[in-house]
Amino acid sequence: MTSTDSLKDELHARVKTDSAVFDFLQNTALDGLWYWDLRVPNREWVNERFWHLLGYRAEQIPADPTAWRQHINPDDLVATRRQIDACALGPDFDFNQVSRFTHRDGSTVWLRCQCRLLPDETGQRSRMVGALRDMTAEKQEEASAQQVANQYGLLLNNQSVFIIRTDPQGRYTYANDLFYERFGLNSKVIGTSSMDSIIEEDQPKCIDAVMRCFTEPEVPHQVVLRKPYYDGSVKSNHWEFRGILNGQGELVEILCVGYDITLLMENLHKSQHLLDVTSQQNIRLQNFAYIISHNIRSHSANLSSLVELLTEADDPAQKTMFLQMLRTSTDKLADTIVNLNDIITVNSNFSKPREPRALKAEIDKTLEALSVLVHQHRIVVDVQVPADVTVRVVPAYLDSILLNLISNAVKYRDPARPARIRLATELQPGFVVLSVQDNGLGIDTVRNQAKLFGMYKTFHNNEDARGVGLFITKNQIEAMLGRIEVTSEVGVGSIFKVYFNEST
Repeated sequence: MTSTDSLKDELHARVKTDSAVFDFLQNTALDGLWYWDLRVPNREWVNERFWHLLGYRAEQIPADPTAWRQHINPDDLVATRRQIDACALGPDFDFNQVSRFTHRDGSTVWLRCQCRLLPDETGQRSRMVGALRDMTAEKQEEASAQQVANQYGLLLNNQSVFIIRTDPQGRYTYANDLFYERFGLNSKVIGTSSMDSIIEEDQPKCIDAVMRCFTEPEVPHQVVLRKPYYDGSVKSNHWEFRGILNGQGELVEILCVGYDITLLMENLHKSQHLLDVTSQQNIRLQNFAYIISHNIRSHSANLSSLVELLTEADDPAQKTMFLQMLRTSTDKLADTIVNLNDIITVNSNFSKPREPRALKAEIDKTLEALSVLVHQHRIVVDVQVPADVTVRVVPAYLDSILLNLISNAVKYRDPARPARIRLATELQPGFVVLSVQDNGLGIDTVRNQAKLFGMYKTFHNNEDARGVGLFITKNQIEAMLGRIEVTSEVGVGSIFKVYFNEST
């Protein structure tokens, strides 16, 4: 007898004489143990480990030896009985089947039952011993794999979707024929980085989707990526990434299913373009309404003042002067109305090219239109703008901007001191900057910063203030890709700086 055989016999003897050895074996090597007396109905035994597997604590284990029957699937119990009957009559002593049991929380526990029929002293197979092993994790993994197979099985042979798989490092491990065909690739791509076929700008999006596969595996993650096609064009594709786990819960693969959405994206871009055109046209219409309600009202007030002065004048020389001023004001009003056409004209190109204008000449026209008010209030106007300085503008906008800024300087003059207005320009990279400075009432820019250029926001108690001039001005400057800044102090005056964009 070998030393190995002697140890085996010794273990047999210990199991017979030392119950602790038997308990150790049944509670560590097995997930459950059955022992039935097949001759006596309901004379059955299952160990505690079986009940623990079904969610019972020691003090909750039922006293009824047949209570386990309430937890086994009825069909599986019938199958077990059939296996026992077959073994009792046939040459085989063993059978093996997987049975379903219901956990206390309602979930399913799968147990593999490896059973042997044992003979009694008469040779009849009257006992059954069963070793139970928990198969729940394996069954759940199998069900998950089947779900994936069902979800993607049809896709693998589908000729309208791309199927690729990568390892956790992003290297291709599989690609279907359509992917090869559309992207001009072949099997040589296997083992290379999948990032190489994605345009650089979209690679961060791809990396983000892959990282989500690690943090949320077996959950689909959506991303739109652009790839170059075989013909050199760039196509947009919608992808669904899903991390695949092995039995140990480790991510071993990323499954990617995609389809071409280039036409959809092109239609979306067209729709966005139409929305942009519509938005720009709405801005023009708003500006049209603002100029009608605000700028033309300024011309109207000027004309009314001229008519009143003309009516009251007795001196023929004065009448001639006022008549000339009236003619100038009506010409300016006519120019404003003509320029409104630039705002409301519908063009296929919503960013209408700007036109060059001599800034000093336009300022002079505006001052001439406001000459009556300037003369009445004895305002000193100093224009330090070179005659050769030009700005690229929408003429109607420039007309409105100059009229608003200069008329505001007139309107909000300080009656306690002689009024002065100074206009000057400076060149900055990409901009011609026009500054309009006055010594008027000024604005508390700290208190009113948030509403300075807001619609219907006023800062003084002038009866004819409507609170739309600065709103119009800012809107029009920004529409020409410029900007406006203001510095002001109450009792000192204001400086408005208009940045006319000359670079785009």
